[in-house]
Amino acid sequence: MAENVIAGDLVEIEWSAEDVEDSFAAITGCKTVGIPEENPEYRDRTSLDSPGRAREWGVGMTDTGEVTLSCFYSTALYKQAAAYRASRQPVFFRVTLPAGPGQSTGDTFRFKAFVNPSMPSTDVDGDLMTDLKLRPTGLIDWTEGAAA
Repeated sequence: MAENVIAGDLVEIEWSAEDVEDSFAAITGCKTVGIPEENPEYRDRTSLDSPGRAREWGVGMTDTGEVTLSCFYSTALYKQAAAYRASRQPVFFRVTLPAGPGQSTGDTFRFKAFVNPSMPSTDVDGDLMTDLKLRPTGLIDWTEGAAA
């Protein structure tokens, strides 16, 4: 099964102020791949009429968890991230995986998120990084890659 593993360094991570195909640009120097996790809320629907005195649950809202993308610092990256934060608008993200077995194109994940850049602490020998802290809004869209 090792031949079916997708290497993280082959993944493309892009962002754009608009959800327009030609407007996406690669996030340069990105060291991590991040796709937010969807966490459905389960509400307690137990009542005195619940069969067998067992708890009953119903599905509530879904929360999309936060993600941090760790990138090598550059002035251009920080400037773009700061501009996105200042706009107070969600940014569109596209994560494209390389083609897997039996595919001519890889799977794609799309989502929107608010961006908050930060500079994590580092030691003297460490590389200066920029963390892009993402707070997603809405659901994650997954598109399966095309068959070969």
